[in-house]
Amino acid sequence: MSYFCRLMLLAVCCTLWSANAAEPKTVALRQGPGAQAVLSQHGSTFGFFMPETAGYLYTGLMVGQQGVWLHKAAKVKVSGANRGWELTVEDPLLKQGKLTMTVMPLTPSNGLILAVQGQKLPADLRFVWAYGGCSAATDSADRQVFFRPEQCLYNVFSREINAFTVYYGPSMRLKVMMGVTPPDTELRLADAKQMETPQAFWFSGKKTDAPALAGSNSVQSGTTYYYCWYRQNQEADYNYEMLPALFKRESTSTQSTSHDQAQPHTSFGPDFHF
Repeated sequence: MSYFCRLMLLAVCCTLWSANAAEPKTVALRQGPGAQAVLSQHGSTFGFFMPETAGYLYTGLMVGQQGVWLHKAAKVKVSGANRGWELTVEDPLLKQGKLTMTVMPLTPSNGLILAVQGQKLPADLRFVWAYGGCSAATDSADRQVFFRPEQCLYNVFSREINAFTVYYGPSMRLKVMMGVTPPDTELRLADAKQMETPQAFWFSGKKTDAPALAGSNSVQSGTTYYYCWYRQNQEADYNYEMLPALFKRESTSTQSTSHDQAQPHTSFGPDFHF
């Protein structure tokens, strides 16, 4: 990355943005050939495009019966971190604590890896995520409006302890996405029509025509937790034990995962052109 680009990245990255912005802006975390992309709104919600729509990811926090999606947290600061970014979250739910989530694109696959850690966190804090909406469509609107319930109808999830596979698309041309999360993750099906808050989604139940996958795990101060969403290929096939080294590799890589000639967006923070 050029010195000028680094200055621009840092200058815009270090701003705080309103969690209640009327129209969330969309930026590219990763862009590949054939309109492949991982896009983000607010820095904490994501859309995967292969180029067909391969799902959306929301991230949030929960303590007991209270919760907040990160994009609605009281205060979020975003900073540039190599090819990705780091969010520092403060919210009444965390009391005096702070939580950081570092986001990195994957090099060998159209996906991402997250690292979550914090200090002075409540003892019963849980990191919560929602994933679904794999419609297999190529509608440009899917890249602007994230996670609509009607996109979830035909998603089929296969769960195995702390990993999962989602199958979607026409029956004769099924496509897949995969995810790996911390070993103590609890996975369950939930209702994408009830995503106002993480707790509403978590406790919504699986009797729905808009199924999505919910995951949560306990988060303790001073420990780093890793999460990875990707499409499997010969170079990308992960288990949790591989994620710390994968994150370190992606955090120090200088290989581009975004094209300078990509169409720019009005951004929540940086316009990520590496």
